[in-house]
Order: sequence, then structure tokens, then C-alpha cells
Amino acid sequence: MCARTILPALLLLALLAPSPADAAAAPSPSDFLKLPVGADRTLADWGQIVSYFRALDAASDRVEVTTIGRSTLGEEMILAAISSPENLANKARIREIARRLADPRGLSEADAAMLVKDGRVVLLVTCAIHASEIASTQMAMEWAHALATADDAETKRRLSEVVLLLVPSLNPDGQRMETEWYRKNLGTRWEGSRMPWLYHHYTGHDNNRDFTQLTQPETKAISRVLYHDWFPQVFLDEHQMGASGPRMFVPPYAEPLDPDIHPLVIREVNMIGSLMSMRLEQKGKSGVISGWAFDASWPGGSKNTAWWKNVTGILTEVASVRVATPVDVPASELRGGGKGLVTYGTQVNFPNPWRGGEWRLRDIMDYERIASDALLEYCATHRQDVLSNMLARARDSIAAAAPREAYRIPMGQRDPATARALAALLVEHGVEVKADAAGDVWVPLAQPYGRFVREMLEPQRFPEVKLVPGKDIVAPYDVTAWSLPLSMGVSVEKGALPEALRPWGAVGPVPSPPAGTVAFALGPSSPERWKVVAEARKGGEVSFLPSAEGAFPAGTVVLDAGAAKAAARVAADLGLNLVPLAALPKGAARLRAPRVGIYKPWLASMDEGWTRFLLERYGFAPVTLDNAAIRAGKLSAKVDVIVLPDVEKEVLATGKPKREEGEMKYFPEPRPEHAGGLGKEGAGALREFVEGGGTIVALSSSSEYLIEELQLPVRNALARVKADEFLCPGSLVRIEVDTTHPVTFGLPPSTPAFLNEPIAFQTALPGGEMTRRVLASYPSEARDVLVSGWIRGEEKLARNAAAVALTYGKGKLVLLGFRAQHRAQTNATFPFLFNALAWSVM
Repeated sequence: MCARTILPALLLLALLAPSPADAAAAPSPSDFLKLPVGADRTLADWGQIVSYFRALDAASDRVEVTTIGRSTLGEEMILAAISSPENLANKARIREIARRLADPRGLSEADAAMLVKDGRVVLLVTCAIHASEIASTQMAMEWAHALATADDAETKRRLSEVVLLLVPSLNPDGQRMETEWYRKNLGTRWEGSRMPWLYHHYTGHDNNRDFTQLTQPETKAISRVLYHDWFPQVFLDEHQMGASGPRMFVPPYAEPLDPDIHPLVIREVNMIGSLMSMRLEQKGKSGVISGWAFDASWPGGSKNTAWWKNVTGILTEVASVRVATPVDVPASELRGGGKGLVTYGTQVNFPNPWRGGEWRLRDIMDYERIASDALLEYCATHRQDVLSNMLARARDSIAAAAPREAYRIPMGQRDPATARALAALLVEHGVEVKADAAGDVWVPLAQPYGRFVREMLEPQRFPEVKLVPGKDIVAPYDVTAWSLPLSMGVSVEKGALPEALRPWGAVGPVPSPPAGTVAFALGPSSPERWKVVAEARKGGEVSFLPSAEGAFPAGTVVLDAGAAKAAARVAADLGLNLVPLAALPKGAARLRAPRVGIYKPWLASMDEGWTRFLLERYGFAPVTLDNAAIRAGKLSAKVDVIVLPDVEKEVLATGKPKREEGEMKYFPEPRPEHAGGLGKEGAGALREFVEGGGTIVALSSSSEYLIEELQLPVRNALARVKADEFLCPGSLVRIEVDTTHPVTFGLPPSTPAFLNEPIAFQTALPGGEMTRRVLASYPSEARDVLVSGWIRGEEKLARNAAAVALTYGKGKLVLLGFRAQHRAQTNATFPFLFNALAWSVM
């Protein structure tokens, strides 16, 4: 080639040379990790996944990886923003447009139209909040790689219209646990088995039930992304389900629908789900169902809560394998069940049933990838519709209330500390909260999240939808009550927004005590006081009043000067008033910290995890007691009080759940070191412990174990009722409280309590070796039982006991039939548990 032709050729090559980011070829997940991602019995763990996304970030100008927080056990939580290079360079402007569309107050029509024109859809996709549903963590790597490297016009078009926020795991602790457990058991009879502990340190499968209370770091992190940082308009949460039914669920959802969800949310959900179904069908993926099992009436999950905040929330569920081990499902084992598919077979919402056969990790990933691509396609194709719909929903939410319509949270109520906690929670949710000159909190309804505010602050009534004539309604999917004021024990009232308001949230200074102060009193009305007590013990002595003395009710805590100094900042932050005292009350008795043990079965219990979390949060420092620890006896040398979480009596006794006659409930044998329950040795050790002076607190179902093993003069009056006679899937019911017992000090005479199981006690006259005391009971009239939610057969609760305290030998027993600490959400009844622990050392 002559010089005349060489020079132009070199110039052309220079012009076509890739940028530095393009030049570093973005490796595939399999090549980078040196393992076949998606193959049978092969999993990338969380460290490998993070390293791959970091490598993709370095190699592609379409990917930016950021840290959005740390998990409960300290793992890095990452988010990959995937879009065109131009969008990523302009992401600050895109986020600002998303924020203004989510809160359009003050926007002119012209400004709004310009934002819709200039904006990009922000799409959030989260994977594997339930860690055993692990396929999407593997799929996420392949999807990200495809979007980062594809050179076709359609992919580029989609990325030019959308900023995808991809969270490869919303539970990285669990992803690591599941992978390690799977690898440990690979090639053994326990391959693909269930772990004997929770895959989230505290909440297990309940981690997606935390999106109203925001108690966990993972929940808080993604809530910040949703409502403070990025304001996505569309949100997909990818899940897996059982292996013996449909292959994949995509929206539309099943009945019922909460009428307060904006109809444009549901219309958009339905269109996206329909496109997913069509694309799956076009790819030959059978077994896709809609309108089944998963309803649109409950705000507890991540994408559910978003509905009331104007976000289009999507759920997908794909049939599982044994973690990464294939399963063979013959046609004879395929079953329907639940609303929308009574019998497995062809119907309008399930036009092409899967016929059975082998099902693999790769199948799950393929279904998820097709659905995810369809979602991205929809958002890109309908960008202006998606943005306009967000704008319309936010405006309608603002317009749905009168300008001054508001809720008031008075700070002069019986438990101002929990009232303050409610206000702080609303702020964390992105809700606008104000304060007046007196310190009362005001929550205006004419705001973008006004629908959410109303849903959270009002009682619930489950929508009774009938698909055919008759008495049967469509059953709830999950709980039916979530009113924050009722569950937290906070008084909230409607009112007209005052004119002069300030932003809420400033914490006052620690007050200086008057001269001559020798101690401080802290009343019993707030469960938050136990945080103060835990801090106070670091600096001095803590006492309590076993009976009322002057202006101070029974249960009042007294802190000496050193204790009060140690706890003053915590008390001020919580909004608790430490009352200065010139002299110690005469009746004050020392209150030492109880040594608390909590039983942990090998059949992992979410209630155990939630209870452990709550006790740690309030300073009780529980120790874990497994079967071996309890069977070994000599428990009084270790603990003063043992908490039995809400666990079936059969699991406590044998380690296996109850199997009803004719019911198929197969549980593979666990590893030998994780097998069994308390057995006779454990029951004997518990009896010895309480007879010798120990205390046992039994929560909900575990109370039946104590009743049976210790032959208590108590029975569960609902033990034999059928679901068509009594059903309470999770509602707030009224209980009437005897406030004169140490376990009930500080409680009001009547309070809502969370009930989700058929438990109501009847007591009998005991022998001379024990005493019994009804601490709380259900109202005498059935019409007074339900406070919020839905219940069938409430008359069966009427007049029965809800909580009972007994003395047994030298020890004590407390039976709580309701969920006093349900998912760390029921502050109103926390005192039943906390006071019971304190009673053990009184």
C-alpha cells in the first residue's frame, strides 16, 4: 500500500477507535468469575457479584456502581445505574426532574410539560430480598453485561430513554449465607436444603414486611433510593415461589384492590404485566399466570408500599429449584391452589400451562431476564406516558385533600416518645411533617404522599370482594391491619392546619436539673423508657416503684444522679422527661438488669429473629438458647428469664411442624447437628428452671407448649376451631387490661393488640401450688372486638383471656396469646413483653 493510501486509512482507524471505556472489553460474568454462571449447581457469591459489577463499571461507560448502604451484618449494598453515557453524565438533572415530577407543587403547566419532555424514566429493579430466591442475583450480572455491551439500535434506544437502577441483591447477608450453605452441602443428601437459621440476621423471609416501619438497614437503604435520592417512577421486585404450580406470576394482581391506590398505578401495572406475558409467550415460555394469589390490598412489601406513593410497583414470582439444583416435577404433581387457580389447568389468566419436567436455575434466569427486558422496553417506549402518569398521580394526591386538611399528633399524650417516633418514621418515608409553636406535629394531607399518609394513619377495613354470588369473599394474602397510630399506641386526630408552622425535627438541649436534685423519675407509660434504662445502668443505679407513691404511678423508674447523667442525652432525643427529685421515694426497690435468654429452634423462626432484634434494640441483650443449651439444664446459672417465641408446640417438642390428617407437609431430614426439638429433657429442664425461681414468657403459639408440658390451669378455647368458624389473618383487636400487675404497669385500660392465630385463653381455679391472674381479656361484646382489619368469628374471642400470668413453684410464667412484639411494629403492646422481663427480677 502506498503512502497516499496508508495515511487516510490510519486517519480513519483513529476516528473509529473506541473510547478508553469501550477499549477495555467488558467481560461476561462467566469469563470474569471463571465459573459458568447459570449452570446447574453453580452460584456466584456476594463478594464475586460485587467484584463483577465493579469490573463492569470500570469497563463500560454505560454502568456506574454506587454503595447505597451497609447490610445488617456489614456487607456492602450496591446499586448499578445503567443507561446511556449521556444520561449518566446528566444524572443530577435527571434525578432533579424525577423529584419535581414526584412533588409537582409550584410547577406551572409549561414547566411540567418541559420536565416530561426532558426527563428520563427512572426504573428501579431489586433482586432476591428473599435470599433463597437466588436466581435473580445471577441473572442481574448477565442482564447488566448485555446492556453494557450490546451494540444494537434497540438496546441503545432503551438506554437513551431510561435510567435503570439495578440492585443485584437487597439482602446481601442472606445471599452470602445461602451460597455458603449450598456449597457446604453440595454432593451430599442435604444438597439444596433449607438453612437451619434465618437468611436475614433478624427477619428472615419477613424482611419484605418491613416497608411500613423501616426497622432494618436494608429497608432504610432502598427507601432512601425510592423517596429521597432517585424518585423512580417504576419499581420491579423479583421473587421466586414454590415449584409445584405455575412457572411465573406477572401482573395483573389478584383481587382485592385497595380503592385508595391511584387507578393509573394499576392501569400501568396491568400494561407492563401484559407485555411481560406476551414476550414470555413469544419466547416459548409456558406456565405464565396473572390474577393469581398476590393481591393489591396490603402495603407491607417494598413495591406494595410504593403504590400509595404514586410509584408503579411490579412483582414477579418464578418457580424455584433447590437453590441451584434442578428439580423434576411430573405433571401429576402440578397443582393449583389459592385465589385465581383452584385447579391446575388452562383458563383465561393461565392460557398455556407448563406440562411438567425438569426445571433448572437457568430456566428461572431466562424467565426473569425476558420479563425484565419487557419492562425496560415498556418504559423506553412509553417514556412520556410514564412520566406524565407520575405527575398526574402526584397532583391528584395533592388535590384529593382540602388545602388545610391535616392530621395532628399531639405531644401532650400519654406516650410522647412513641408519638415522636411516629413523626420521625413519617419523615423517613418522605412525608412532609411540620410542627406548631407548642411542639405538636402536623401532617398535611394535601401533599404528594397524602394517600400514603391516610392509609397509614387510619384504621383498615379489608375489602370484601366476592367473585361469585355466595358468602365466601376473596381471602387476604397477608395481614389486614397496618394502622401506625393503633399499632404504636399513639393518639392522632384530624384538624385544620395552623398558619404558623415550622419544619419538624429539632431535638432540644438536655435540661439542667435544679439545685438539690438527687435522683430522677421516669414514668412507665412508654416502652421507649427501656432504652433510657439500658443507658442509665452504664452510669449508676436504677430502681423502681412497686406501687404508686405520690404523683408517681406503680412501675415508675428511679435513676440516681450517675444513671441520669449517663442517660440524659438518650432521654432528650427520645422526648422522654426525666423528673428531678429532691429525695429518693421511700418505696423504691433496686431493679437489676434481667439476664434474658431466647429460645432458637433449628426450624428457623422469624418470630425468634424479630424478638431478638427488638430485645437488642431496647437494651435487654438476650443470649440465644438452642435445644442443646436448654436440654443441658442448670438454666438459672445462665438466665433469669427465657422467652419462647411464637413457635408451634410440635416444633418446640420435636423440631418438626404439626401434620394434619391427610395433609402433605414433608420436611427432609436436617443435618444431625440441627435435628430435633427440646424433647423430654428440655421440657424437664424448663420445669426445673421455673420451679427454682426462673421466669418463662411464652409468645402466642408457644403458650400451648407450656400449658401442655406444665399442666397449667389454662386452655386455648380456640384450639379445635376450623377456619370457616374463626379466621384472623392479622388484625388489630381490642383487649381490656388489668393495669395493676407488674407485667401491665404503664399500659392503658384498653389497647389494640395484633392477633393472627386462633388463641384465646380460658383459665381455671389452680391448686395451692400456683396462682393465676388474667392480665388482659377480650371485650364481652363481639361487636367491640375488631379495631382494624378483618376477622371471622370474633364472637369466639369475646370474654376470653388474651394474656395470663402465673406463679409456679418459686417461679413465674407469662402467656401472651397475641403477638405483643409482632415484626417490631406493635409498640402499643411492647410493655407486656418488656415488663414481663423486668418482673423476673422484681
